Amino acid sequence: MSYASKYRAIADDLCCRLQAVGHEVFFDREDLRAGASFDDRIRSAIEDCELFIFLISPEAVAAGHYTRTEVKIASRKWPTPGWHVLPVQVAETPLADIPAYLRALTIMQAEGNLAAEVVLEVEDRVRANSVEPQRPEPKPPNLDSAPDSGPAPSEPAGVHYRSMQLRFARDTAGGYSIAVPEAPGGGRDAQSFALDTPALESALWSGAQPIVGSARRSMNDAEIDALLPAATNAREVGQALYAALFASPLRACFEESLRAIDPQRGEGLRFVINTTDAPDLARLPWEFLYSPAKDDFLFSDRMKPVVRWLDVDEPPPTLAVKPPLRLLIAIAAPADRPGLKVGEEIARLDHALDELTSSGRIETVRLDHATLESLDSALLQTRPHILHFIGHGDFVGDEGMLVLESDTVPGTADTIAGRQFAVLLRNHLTSLRLVFLNSCMGATSSRRDPFGGVAQSLIRRGIPAVIAMQFPIPDKAAVALARHFYRYLAAGQPVDAALTSARAFLYARGFAVEWGAPALHMRTPDGRLFDLAAAPRTPAVARMAPADEPQSAAAPPQSPPTSVTLSQPVSDEGSKRRNALAAIVGIALLGTAALWFTASKESTPEADQLPGPPVLGAPAPMPALPAPIQARPIDQAMARLQAGDSAGAAELLLGIIGQDQAALTRERLGAAHAPLAQTLGDAAERAFIAGDFDLGRRLVDLLGAMSPFDAALDARLRTQIEPWLAEAAVEEIVVEAPAAAIAAAGIDIGGFMVYTVRRGDTLWGIARRLTGDGRNWPQLLSGHYRAVEVGLAVASRIADPARIRPGQNILVPLSPSAGFRAVEYHVARGESLSAIALRIYGDAQMWRAIYRDNERQLPNPDLIEPGQVLILRPRVPQ
Repeated sequence: MSYASKYRAIADDLCCRLQAVGHEVFFDREDLRAGASFDDRIRSAIEDCELFIFLISPEAVAAGHYTRTEVKIASRKWPTPGWHVLPVQVAETPLADIPAYLRALTIMQAEGNLAAEVVLEVEDRVRANSVEPQRPEPKPPNLDSAPDSGPAPSEPAGVHYRSMQLRFARDTAGGYSIAVPEAPGGGRDAQSFALDTPALESALWSGAQPIVGSARRSMNDAEIDALLPAATNAREVGQALYAALFASPLRACFEESLRAIDPQRGEGLRFVINTTDAPDLARLPWEFLYSPAKDDFLFSDRMKPVVRWLDVDEPPPTLAVKPPLRLLIAIAAPADRPGLKVGEEIARLDHALDELTSSGRIETVRLDHATLESLDSALLQTRPHILHFIGHGDFVGDEGMLVLESDTVPGTADTIAGRQFAVLLRNHLTSLRLVFLNSCMGATSSRRDPFGGVAQSLIRRGIPAVIAMQFPIPDKAAVALARHFYRYLAAGQPVDAALTSARAFLYARGFAVEWGAPALHMRTPDGRLFDLAAAPRTPAVARMAPADEPQSAAAPPQSPPTSVTLSQPVSDEGSKRRNALAAIVGIALLGTAALWFTASKESTPEADQLPGPPVLGAPAPMPALPAPIQARPIDQAMARLQAGDSAGAAELLLGIIGQDQAALTRERLGAAHAPLAQTLGDAAERAFIAGDFDLGRRLVDLLGAMSPFDAALDARLRTQIEPWLAEAAVEEIVVEAPAAAIAAAGIDIGGFMVYTVRRGDTLWGIARRLTGDGRNWPQLLSGHYRAVEVGLAVASRIADPARIRPGQNILVPLSPSAGFRAVEYHVARGESLSAIALRIYGDAQMWRAIYRDNERQLPNPDLIEPGQVLILRPRVPQ
């Protein structure tokens, strides 16, 4: 805060009020330390701050006053100030005397109480320009939920989490040390602390009792009862861990960080347990941390989620997802191993998720008798966001294991190491964001290798988040945990908050130990795995049967009569693209596809003829397609589509209709018609995403030869394909300008404009300016990635979306506006045409060009309003 000393009382009042609502304010009331430089202190304060408040008065703007120097320092940090600079008039001051940097902004003049209005303005700016753009708007509660559906999910944006990382290591004396690299009150260097790990492990399992009605372990073909620790032991071990931390020299840091938690203001604290350098400490149940003074487990509170962290490469970006979230439930229960009671559990889980599937928030696909081959096929075909594995697990030597069923000898076990399992799942990271291991010992870690367990191996090989069990729990608790976790996750909560909310529910239900069994391993710093759009109301429930299971067994008891043997993957990239192109309508369609789309719009089946939601079957090995006639070429084409050879399948099918135009109609193919159409739609979408518009058009032409479709399938295909046809018609992505010709921001490179990141920019802020809504930043980033992938060398992938750097190039798609291709710029508060020109073109004098293109809506170039939409032409390469 910059002010003249005459108005110190006003500044003091403002400072106190801003601090009262949780902001840190630099206010030079304190005395300087001996030898400290006032200039250095001011420069450091401005460099560290996010908002510069200047109290305008004749004294503050007078020539030679130090406040003018502070304005100059701020202008160097934010050449385009945007929301970061707030000029507030506290005394009448001639406009000509105010520095031009401040005159270009909207000067705040209080209508009532000055301090109260400034606080409101600051709060509004912070909310609108949060540094964590992943946080979506709160979603309304589901009014259609069943009466006995458990607690309603908390609003996802209701809590903002700051992190405190506890980094453990071995010290030089052979004991342990703990450092706090990150905390609300600042980091702390490593300090030694005492902890007897073997004694705590022994204490936890002393007197453990076998679990009735749950999985047992199998080691070297011997049956071993699954054990559950006693509740008193869990509390005592948690208390010992708490005492070890709070007896260390870092106690003050811990207490200060805990005081930063404020449920009323939605300020939470994420505890990040990093055991990379002390893997034996990962075997301790940190989730049971217990405060005897408060008689409370710290991590049973949604305000205090706990995360296991390992040092890996950079985190993956948040995946923009159009609901429903796709959940693949894979079950492996080999007959030659101890019985895993999955029938009742999975039946309960399916029922527990009915509310989410009927509301369109989750789509479940079930794979029974999971083998390595069938699991890989199911992952390829359904492209799930979440894999929920139910089966055997163990820890042998220094490596975690999972037990699948054999591909070659039905009913027998096929043991796979965690690192092998991780390599398989790594192939599906375009959609897969979370793995939930409902198996014994999934979270167990090696005492020597920090990545020795199953969960740890998955994290090391790129899976963004893994939930795994530290010890087995009863089926009833496992179902309740999964049920409530997925409800909170589908409501938009970060994964750690969703799990902590589910923990709290289990604890309240009387599961005194089970609530602490799941351990969350994560490589996303904010826990935001998905950026969820609004959920559709169409239910989506599916089941995948093993290849050798009869077709009639593929449907659950209450499935609708219409059955589909293939899954319905919806490309996440395609969803983003469709959202971005929702405004492109009414374009003439191509070839036979045009006939399909236009004809289907004119003939809609009666309401009582609409089919129910599809039921999905197995993708591999390829089942015989049920059809009135045996068309071997159709089977071959389907096999090629499933194998990813879309071009070969298209050639084969085009040859078929070349001999018989009606060969692919519903009357000729019967039950094989819908699966083939669905698979062709998926293949066409993948071709468009890859930029192969020629192949995409050929596949759509084949769909035209297959029309008409029933209403549900027609609507699905239309939603999936129509935006791509519009894009193909306008040929949006055309790369002609050589990269060497691109030298500045605002340049048209054939369908895209280069935006160069300025200091203080965030993806949220860029999306807000260029799309009107900061929440569109994932779509903006996705378009940038696709442009990079097709060869636009002027830009590269952004390693960390939360930390973009000045000078980075972001490719922004152009759209036809006002008769020419341009971007639409949404004016923010305090902006001017010259500031916008400097931000977009790197040249403030380009404001005249902006004015010429927007002259009709800008009678006076000096008066622009927040919310106005300006048309900005890209510069042409010289």
